[in-house]
Amino acid sequence: MRHIHYLSVLSLAFTATAASATPVKLDDLFQDHMVLPRHQAIITGTAGAGEAITATFNTAIATAQADAHGRFRLTLPDIAAGQTGTLSVTSSSGRQDVSDAITGDVFLCSGQSNMQVPVTRSLNYDNVIANSANDTIRNAHIAARTGLAPGDHFQAPVSWKKAGPTTTADFSATCYYFAAALQERVHVPIGMVHSSLGGSNITAWLDEASLARFPKYGEDLSLLKIAANDPHAAGAAMGKRFETWWASTGDKTMPWLATDFAKWPKVPDLTLNWERWNVPELAAYDGDVWYATHVSLTAAQAKQAAELNLGHVDDIDYTWVNGKPQGYTAGNDHPHGYVLPAGTLKAGDNLIAVNVIDLWSMGGMYGDTPPALKIAGETVPLTDWRYRLVSAAQTYPPRAPWDATGGLSILHNAMIAPMGPFSFTGVVWYQGETNVGDPNYQALLTALMTQWRGQFGATLPIAVVQLANNGPRPTKPVDSAWARLREAQRLAVLADPHATLATAVDIGEWSDVHPANKNELGKRLARAMAVKAYGMTGLSESGPQIAAITRDGDTLVLRFTGLEGGLVAYSSRHPIGFEVCGADGCQFAEADIKGQDIILHDAAMATKVRFCWADSPTCNLYDDKTGLPALPFEMSVTP
Repeated sequence: MRHIHYLSVLSLAFTATAASATPVKLDDLFQDHMVLPRHQAIITGTAGAGEAITATFNTAIATAQADAHGRFRLTLPDIAAGQTGTLSVTSSSGRQDVSDAITGDVFLCSGQSNMQVPVTRSLNYDNVIANSANDTIRNAHIAARTGLAPGDHFQAPVSWKKAGPTTTADFSATCYYFAAALQERVHVPIGMVHSSLGGSNITAWLDEASLARFPKYGEDLSLLKIAANDPHAAGAAMGKRFETWWASTGDKTMPWLATDFAKWPKVPDLTLNWERWNVPELAAYDGDVWYATHVSLTAAQAKQAAELNLGHVDDIDYTWVNGKPQGYTAGNDHPHGYVLPAGTLKAGDNLIAVNVIDLWSMGGMYGDTPPALKIAGETVPLTDWRYRLVSAAQTYPPRAPWDATGGLSILHNAMIAPMGPFSFTGVVWYQGETNVGDPNYQALLTALMTQWRGQFGATLPIAVVQLANNGPRPTKPVDSAWARLREAQRLAVLADPHATLATAVDIGEWSDVHPANKNELGKRLARAMAVKAYGMTGLSESGPQIAAITRDGDTLVLRFTGLEGGLVAYSSRHPIGFEVCGADGCQFAEADIKGQDIILHDAAMATKVRFCWADSPTCNLYDDKTGLPALPFEMSVTP
């Protein structure tokens, strides 16, 4: 669900730049070795204002004129798949060539860590990598970055790599297996643009306009705009928000003032994460812990601005100096620190308090770089740190809207917006673990798909991965937040004529949120996309799906669609995993297969039916021809 890439808002800025007058420059996805979309490829970039632009690829040619800001956009005619050559774009002030391009279909692969994990985390990876040489499967990886406003360019260089023993290991496993399986069906070169971040909330991928439709995000969107212009003011505002939240938990103390500092235990070793302190409560702890220290300064030191360097923080910090909030920074792959304006410090004793939030694995403020103040070139060490534990109610403080994984628009701005109107054939989306428990997920996913179609094309096919099974298996019916997230995915796709679903509910691992069987998932995604993007007929798109429920006395008849063969129950005479729910709650139901229907018995009082409804359900209903499982669902029963 979460991967260890987090980025600091304070090190990020709006990356959009005014278009350069000369020379002509293509947008960042247009690089050597790229897969050039074979259908109506949209070519974009910058040149001199008003300049005439010509793009050629072999015999294909298109022209356009740059606008008053130097931006240009032109569309190549259709080109047969598998053509290789050089894409050349010229103007009166220059020329850019993209060499060794090949025409084919390009897919965007996005989401959180189950999209991000590489091929080396998949089953049989060594054999897969050794036999992966294929110059018609190519990948462009977008580095994980954040932005406070939509960017025109990526913050790190983009390069295309051909699949092969020296490159495939680092490809997204989900995306690679999808591309390989799809190519077996459509026989054209496939390009993958991989843009994902482990642990990311769907809100981080939504743009401002999409989120503005949800009133709950209004205050955070305003704060995000403040952060773009005045990071210190935004950080201080988050600190005040934290203080309000802290009081709402019922705790009347104010640890940022550390009035009982002398009672706090000493940090055993500031070079070690807290799991290694030999403190039982912290041995396997994810959550937040207070750190604090005092430092004495002269009047000359105190009157100046300063830099507070906290060193390595895993993963997030809120920081106060002398009781005043200074900022919020997320990320364990860079030092944390703040600029302290003149007047923040004082002559004599100064208190520095830090709330450190660990989201996963190791936590704390630790490492080889000791915390320090830098004042006019002088380094003042910060020593004698103490810590304080918190209650369960205070384990996870609020996240800032610029947080890399829990924020708003921050990943869209840096990792999607710079793609412009690139001609994708489709999108594969694997995300949702972070949003488990979010009642708005269906609406958010619908908004995201609408947003992408506004950027990449009105009928863009989108394949959604329905979350894998994970967690303990139930022995009785339970309400499951994971199941509700899967249902939100199913309903969002069902309502969208250009979306499709590939379930992973039976190929996950109860003990690992990152299941290794990405090969089978890739095949299911390829099947779904072959139907949705290529119009292939005679295929079951996603497997058996519930279509209708009708009453027949005290039984219910469940009609399924999406079959190529017949329904079959593996390892049992009867299908399992069905529940009938009424005023007295939900009960497992006895079921039988009758053609393409399921008959549920003793269901006279049922008001709804659930299937495969658990974090990690055990279900045995499949299509006997395709081997695809019936999709989990919840459906009301009409009287």
